[in-house]
Amino acid sequence: MTKWWLEQKAEVARAIHTAEETSGHQIIVHVGNLGRHPEKRANQLAVKWSAASLVFCVDPKHRHFEIRWSPSLQLNSQRATEVVTDALRAHDLSAAITALSALLPLQEEGHELPDIVTDDNE
Repeated sequence: MTKWWLEQKAEVARAIHTAEETSGHQIIVHVGNLGRHPEKRANQLAVKWSAASLVFCVDPKHRHFEIRWSPSLQLNSQRATEVVTDALRAHDLSAAITALSALLPLQEEGHELPDIVTDDNE
């Protein structure tokens, strides 16, 4: 994995923990190669982690991000994009998580999922 990701991994884990505590939603960051079709891969990961409200897909090698959220959230796509754009351009994933989670409606905590997962071959 590339250095920029490893340098912020602990901060991202703290941002996820805080966001989950304040919103009640499950958030997963999936780290790995998104391949030639990152949008399609992100869709597949969102299905795999469908119990999560937010799935941040991070390809550290290619510095590519994809974000998926549960359709039940009915987030405004334009607003969601606006709040994460600057943070993702700066590769500040924890700020993006914090900003997007602030848009989530409060809910009671559900089943605990892992915060950060990596592809086995990464």
